[in-house]
Amino acid sequence: MFSRDITKGLSSTVSSASSQKEIFDPRLKQMVLPEHRDAVEDAVRRSKRPVRVVMERLGLMSQRDWAQKSSEISGLDLISLDDIPVQLPQDPRLSPAFQERKAVLLAELSDTGATAIIADPFDAETLRALSQLFGSGLHLQIATERDIEAARERAAEQSIGEDLPGGISGNLGGKTEIDDTTLHELANDAPTVRFLETLFTEAIEAKATDIHIEPQKDGMRIRLRIDGILSERPMPARALERGIVSRVKILAGMDISEKRLPQDGSILHRFGGSSIDMRVATAPGVHGESIVLRLLDTDADLGSLEALQMPPLVLKSFRDAIAQPNGLILMTGPTGSGKTTSLHAALGDINDVGRKIVTIEHPVEINTPGLVQIEVKPEIGLTFASILRTALRHDPDVLMAGEIRDAETAELAVRAAMTGHLVFSTLHTNRAGEALARMMDMGVPDYLLRSVLRLAAAQRLVRRLCPCARKASRDIGPAMIEEIKAMVTLARDLPPMTDWNLRMATGCEACHGTGYKGRVAVFETLGPAELNTSLAQEDQALQAKGMPRAAFDLITRGETSVEEVVRVFGLISGMQGVPRHVG
Repeated sequence: MFSRDITKGLSSTVSSASSQKEIFDPRLKQMVLPEHRDAVEDAVRRSKRPVRVVMERLGLMSQRDWAQKSSEISGLDLISLDDIPVQLPQDPRLSPAFQERKAVLLAELSDTGATAIIADPFDAETLRALSQLFGSGLHLQIATERDIEAARERAAEQSIGEDLPGGISGNLGGKTEIDDTTLHELANDAPTVRFLETLFTEAIEAKATDIHIEPQKDGMRIRLRIDGILSERPMPARALERGIVSRVKILAGMDISEKRLPQDGSILHRFGGSSIDMRVATAPGVHGESIVLRLLDTDADLGSLEALQMPPLVLKSFRDAIAQPNGLILMTGPTGSGKTTSLHAALGDINDVGRKIVTIEHPVEINTPGLVQIEVKPEIGLTFASILRTALRHDPDVLMAGEIRDAETAELAVRAAMTGHLVFSTLHTNRAGEALARMMDMGVPDYLLRSVLRLAAAQRLVRRLCPCARKASRDIGPAMIEEIKAMVTLARDLPPMTDWNLRMATGCEACHGTGYKGRVAVFETLGPAELNTSLAQEDQALQAKGMPRAAFDLITRGETSVEEVVRVFGLISGMQGVPRHVG
């Protein structure tokens, strides 16, 4: 079943690797392209992490590619998770901590030798330790670190399932009730703790904004929201499900025995020197409690407006607006479009010792030094409107109301702008030009609004294509061709299509198979001059520097795809007001 005896070559491998003063021994250099070696070697020295880990994090080589190539170079057999035994032996001389740290798995153990699965055949310390323990009876195989960890989890989960009291099933939808003591035991069991720690780490490293834990009929569904899109992760074993839910609730300060009502809580998770605030919400479902964790990096440095990579015209509009001593600045867009990030970046640009800045948020997602930040709590009467009234009595120069959602808050925001304050807020409208109509719907007179409104801006987040994207060719579908034609019609001054760098998403391990990695904001703004003109002139201004036009520019430069723009903005060819003929 297992690979050939490699002991004869092991001693030379160990001596070769251990005698190297540099990070790369001659064989390891074959794994890294010459142009990447300096960067990889520097990252290895700084992070103290293995080359294989650094290569994956830099997006230079996936775990699977590393395993395949190292198998070819070392001559060891490459295996997958399906080839690894479900039940794993234990040897007291080989500690679990060493196995986890070095990505080693003991797969077979007998009186005559052992079979070990490793992720890195170039790790001299690992090879030396295994050789000393098992001598000439040692057999080695290669697998990805992910498969090794999955096999270890699978073996641990099976042992938990066998040990559950009374034959309790891990299915959250089961009718069997477990007492609080047992739930605490399941929550604190090592495989449960390790699963959640791994999940949290993966989510943070992938820059996910949310973790979804959803019990289904056939098992627990785990998804991460990365760049605005949910991406599925492997299901945990059924035996771990109750423990996962219980541990999240314990960490979030919730009542683990309450399964009938929704609950809210938070977890402060330390990772790499940063504090990650996880806002946790549970909801009872047919098959068990569904959990969503919102990840907020409380130590994130937002920088300034320049860091948002705004086009020059948009950046000038923002700078002109925030330079005013008073007035109202409105940021519009749907939930998750980055409005709060943009407003905090603007506040960061004017945050100095000479100004008192008060923010009213629900929740406080970004902790910014120098600001007085107040969190809305409607359950105890702390609403946007009530806090705004209080904030006005605290001698502020600048106010930020996280959202205007009712007539009272709208009136207070406008009155604050009229009485010498610079007020920032957000609205849920699709376009910048709709901000006036929305405020007037809430009872603010047109003439009053136009006198205080310094800027109405809107934004969306568009996913960037991963470097794995390929140049678009004739296989673009007819629907996408129609969209491209509509874009050319809408934005008349675009370069000829022959000069476009059209690219298409493909997908790789670095981008989790989505074809996209990271997001870029696209903006549109209306300043006082445009806001005090006719609606027709506003529409013309938005066509010249609006969000769709900004997105089209990203397409022509190959930074995003036509499909992504259609996903974010809808079918351009169906937009109202788009001229059908090029003049």
